[in-house]
Amino acid sequence: MGTTVKDDVLVLGGREFKRVKIGLDEAQVTSFINELINERDKLAKAYEHITSLNRLAERTIVEADKLATQIKTEAAEQAKAQSAAIIDKAKEEARQLAEKKIAEAVALANEQANAIKAKAEEEAAKLLENEKNKIRAELRNLVNQQFGYMLEELENLKRQAAAVQANFDNKLSEPRVESSAAAAKIAEEKDTVVAKIAEKRDATAAETAKESAAIVAEEIKKTLEAHPEPSRTMNQIEKSSDLSNLFQIEDQVELGKPQWEVEILPPFEIAKIMEVVSFLDQLPEVANTEMIVPQIDMPSILVFLRKPLNLVDVLQTIPAVAYVEKITTDLNATNKKPRKVRITLSGNTTSPGKK
Repeated sequence: MGTTVKDDVLVLGGREFKRVKIGLDEAQVTSFINELINERDKLAKAYEHITSLNRLAERTIVEADKLATQIKTEAAEQAKAQSAAIIDKAKEEARQLAEKKIAEAVALANEQANAIKAKAEEEAAKLLENEKNKIRAELRNLVNQQFGYMLEELENLKRQAAAVQANFDNKLSEPRVESSAAAAKIAEEKDTVVAKIAEKRDATAAETAKESAAIVAEEIKKTLEAHPEPSRTMNQIEKSSDLSNLFQIEDQVELGKPQWEVEILPPFEIAKIMEVVSFLDQLPEVANTEMIVPQIDMPSILVFLRKPLNLVDVLQTIPAVAYVEKITTDLNATNKKPRKVRITLSGNTTSPGKK
């Protein structure tokens, strides 16, 4: 900061001062003013520096605010992304855990259901078996009772027929000559008795078959109503062919086991069945015969022999037999099982012819 000296003016620090005659020491005033000017310049520079620093600080604060806002935004977005990732991971883990628990629950439920089902099927099978045994016993008793009654009636009818035949033979052997009217009357009486015998036999057989079928149907219906079963258990119910053992007669005759079993194919006529039985009973080789019903639709005749007999050839000679078929080999005899023969009665339209 310079000092300019003029005659009447003193310029200090860019300012003009008038000279006076009486005043301060110019050198001291000038030195002092120069110091003040220097201090002012320093202060001005310091102010400018401070102002620059303030502007820098303001810019720094603004930038810091912007940076803080950016950091805050980025942090929020990052936190949001991390939160979404954590949530997705938690959902996936929860889904996997839920699937695992569901699979375990389903497996446990299936295991328990299978156990319950198996137990139910076992109990149902036992109940059905008990009911079948009950039906077997009742039907066996019924069949034995009905066949006993039928055989008793047939024996009575045979005795009546024998008495009529004896009476007829006696009348024919009498020395006196019978008139044609009397002979015709006797023949008519004989035919009437024979017709009644056949009619009663057929009626008894039909009634027995009807009662047996009714009891079978009623017992099966009661069993199914009392013990309903799932489809898989219902499939375990035996078919009609499984009834083959329902009517098996337990007791054998005192003569031992039979050598032959003659199965009779339907339709049946009691008179012709009894004709076959009577024919076999008259043979000297036959010790005894026995009627059984091993199948509900196929009665059989058990034949007990005193000595060997070719029963197939014998059956083919009986007028009441239309068809004969040997259905087992002679190996049955070595296995102590009766040899089986199947026959069809004469007069049946379904007979395939004699073999």
